[in-house]
Amino acid sequence: MSFLKDLFSGGANTLVDSVGKVLDNVITTKEEKLQLENEIRKSEMQFQLDMKKLSNEEQQMMLGDISSARQREVQVQTSEHASRLAKNVSPILAFGTTLLTMLFFYILVFKPHSISADSKEIVLYILGVLSAILTQVYSYYFGSSAGSADKARQIAGMKEKT
Repeated sequence: MSFLKDLFSGGANTLVDSVGKVLDNVITTKEEKLQLENEIRKSEMQFQLDMKKLSNEEQQMMLGDISSARQREVQVQTSEHASRLAKNVSPILAFGTTLLTMLFFYILVFKPHSISADSKEIVLYILGVLSAILTQVYSYYFGSSAGSADKARQIAGMKEKT
């Protein structure tokens, strides 16, 4: 979204400047120029406001997606019909990913001679992918302060029900 915002805001300013230069040649009185400048400024402000609204809508969609995922997790955890596997698959995967990433880091740092030169690039690639996944796992479990506060409320609600 920021790419689009930069593209449109930069393009809009250039367009407004170009139109302004052309209109300077057409409009002759000061009142007409002032009125036109006011209209252009109003248009620029409206454009900026519209871009902010789009940015806010995008953020609301992302937060809604996160919220629905968390709500699903709460429903699975509180359901009496969910199996132990269903209740524990996320933590097991998170723990497994953490262990696997740490194992690859350990091998790479303390046992580099055990990796052949041919497979070193593959190991580094896999380690990069695992590191990215680990970042997402940590973001899920230890996310932003707003998400953490929400999650704390949901956990407290789960504890009250049991």
